[in-house]
Amino acid sequence: MTRQCFRETNLHKRFRRFHAFATVLCSMWFLSACSENNMGGMEPPIELPDLAMPPPQLESARFLLLRSARWPGGGRELTLGVLHDPKGVAFAQDLATQIVADAPAGITLNVKSKKMTLAPGYTAILLPDRQTAAERVALASAILTFAASRPPTERIALYRHGATVQMFSNFLLERIKLTEALDRYQKGTDGDANPLPSLQAVGPVASDVRDIGGIGPDVMRSIVILSNDAPNVFTGYSQVYAISVPPTAEGLASASAAIDQVRQNAFYKVATCGSEEKSKAKLHIQGLLGDTEATFGDTLPEEIGAGCQPDVILSGNRTYTPRIELVFNDAQRAAHTARITATQAATFNEPLARSDFETQVRLAPGQPTVLALAHLHGQGSLRCDRKSYTIQLTGPVRYLLPDSAADEYTLISMCDDLAYVYAPTAFALFGEDMSPLKRRYVELVIDGQIRGIYLLFEKSREELVRDNGRAQSVMRRQYPVGTNDVFEVLYDIKDDLLAPAARWRTFITQITPLVGDPLVTALREQLDLDQYLRYLAYQSIFRSGDYIDELYFYGVEQANGLGGTTETYRVMAWDPEGYSTCHSNGANSFQDVNNMVYCAEGRLDFKILADAKVYALFVQKLEETINGALARDRFVAQLEKTKTELQGRLMVPAICAAMTELQKINAGAADCAIARSVIEARASTILAAYDARRTYLLMQIAAYRAK
Repeated sequence: MTRQCFRETNLHKRFRRFHAFATVLCSMWFLSACSENNMGGMEPPIELPDLAMPPPQLESARFLLLRSARWPGGGRELTLGVLHDPKGVAFAQDLATQIVADAPAGITLNVKSKKMTLAPGYTAILLPDRQTAAERVALASAILTFAASRPPTERIALYRHGATVQMFSNFLLERIKLTEALDRYQKGTDGDANPLPSLQAVGPVASDVRDIGGIGPDVMRSIVILSNDAPNVFTGYSQVYAISVPPTAEGLASASAAIDQVRQNAFYKVATCGSEEKSKAKLHIQGLLGDTEATFGDTLPEEIGAGCQPDVILSGNRTYTPRIELVFNDAQRAAHTARITATQAATFNEPLARSDFETQVRLAPGQPTVLALAHLHGQGSLRCDRKSYTIQLTGPVRYLLPDSAADEYTLISMCDDLAYVYAPTAFALFGEDMSPLKRRYVELVIDGQIRGIYLLFEKSREELVRDNGRAQSVMRRQYPVGTNDVFEVLYDIKDDLLAPAARWRTFITQITPLVGDPLVTALREQLDLDQYLRYLAYQSIFRSGDYIDELYFYGVEQANGLGGTTETYRVMAWDPEGYSTCHSNGANSFQDVNNMVYCAEGRLDFKILADAKVYALFVQKLEETINGALARDRFVAQLEKTKTELQGRLMVPAICAAMTELQKINAGAADCAIARSVIEARASTILAAYDARRTYLLMQIAAYRAK
């Protein structure tokens, strides 16, 4: 018998069995019907076998795990997105009560979840691999419309898909750099002859979006992939939301709507309490197919044994320590004492003073200490009684500042800021545009001695690299030498600390012979010119006499539209000093015949402010700033906030006594009431100086406009 015949024979057998079974069923039904009709329903009906239907097929879920953050006592906070697979949209129902975390054997997890709306965060747009000139013009217009429709707190970056993946513009709030990037894109080439496959192009962008800003910010992270083959582009990334759409206005509009639909409806805050040791768990939704794995790192050493409270985790409201302590053993104390001695005039030794030493750090009262590496921070402030410090904690990142997770911090004593009022006010008014580092006040204790109120900052170099996509360099400007700006190079992407300054000199060489519109064009290609002119405007309004060396330049990758990349620069303000005399009464600064520029001592400033076109842009930024970011009502409000917060921290006699700089202003300032009065007087002096400067500059602007 052949195999075919064997199959047919078995089929016939199954059919005969089914036929016999059906015949019995029909007979039973017939007898039952007869019994009810002819016997008055006296006999009970014969029950039929239960022919159950197969269970309905479950819907599938796809997961986005955007964030995992440590909490005390083995707690973990997860930001979990749940998308309908393959639709890629949020489920209509609230799934919070259906989220399950399956722990390894021997570990019990207490899990609570709630639905949440994610704040706008980071969005990257990946341009198509090929576009004609006409298509680029239309697409550029559509992207600007898309950007205008997005929340103002969303940072939008632009990438180019070609033989490599290049960044056109970084993750910025300001849309002007996006406009400039799109201008280069329109003037560029149609595309590379051999572009990367889409998967290889999207992958690096997904990595950038995942990593930008670190795990501190709990925000939406999205990629918009513009492709003529949109349905076939892979978008199933697990740590960012990706959507592929046609490179049209309609496609971008649909992407915008989709990002908001997911951001507002697809995310859940998940709190787990369980093992304090490193472990993993499978997350899934009851009633849906699919799962994802979450890794839980070790609990921080100082938080072992602390109570884990899911409801507190779900609130997202961390309690940030009011006090940080440096604790020494005998060897560490001796090393610290040696650094302090090296700052004294009679024994001054700057290399030793600024060298690293070990310490132990207590990050909150009652906690065990954490081993750290530290050094004295600053230059002029080295001679202050209250030193500033940089500390690098061992182990993983800590959450010591809102929306920030880091392992390196700077503690600023504010010793060179008269009565501590000006710098905090200026940092706040600079905003994220020029002061992106997170910061707050803390009390510092060193070796058991209260040292007063400090400003706790993220560390500059590390945060500038982390918070900017594809950072190439970080440099701090120093005093110029001859006709050249000089920099302290802090970071280079290839660890060549000579290269960033060399690249800067190339940039300066290129712009040196240019004037007018060509100069403006060249500046915009390698410098965020609008931001830099805003910075000069701030310093003019603040009448800052010492900002030449209080400025960080950081370079990031930027595509030129022709297939190559360059480095473009932005700035970050540091250690501001306002309403003060310029070095040598301004003898080394740019001589402005209109008397609006103040103490501009950078060689870059000399070049650009001497050009009529650039100077006109400066005046425009100055006027905008006086009437906008530094308008009087805003200045007064922030000054009042700074004053009130400082006065509120000067209530404890030991803290007031530690603020030795106040006692140089008023010998009685160890008394808290007198210390608060010194703060009050300083705030009034700053406001009077602001009013005088504002009035003067508005008069000068009017005279300039009248020429």
